[in-house]
Amino acid sequence: MKTSERSRRLAGVIAQELPPLLQKFLTPNQVGFLTVTDVEVSGDCGVAEIWLDALSAPADWLQATNKVKPKITHELLTRVKLRRSILLRFLHDKGSDHAKSLQGKY
Repeated sequence: MKTSERSRRLAGVIAQELPPLLQKFLTPNQVGFLTVTDVEVSGDCGVAEIWLDALSAPADWLQATNKVKPKITHELLTRVKLRRSILLRFLHDKGSDHAKSLQGKY
């Protein structure tokens, strides 16, 4: 995703504001313990890809997160004060899963 200085700053703000919102709208029973591992915002600041990792989560934790996406987007827009809406894409960061599988091999 092509980024600009403005989109990198916005990604930092989103990464800072998002964890309390996830805690507000989701319970540990629904998603386990979530960690925001990375945020990338497109150059036009219209799309934010958010990589999440979940510890001790049920199998459908990403679906539960996507269900509350409209609420999170609304709350985020009121806190960040953007001129236009931003599309949030929640993605599973599989880096820790891959690292766990490698630990067993060596």
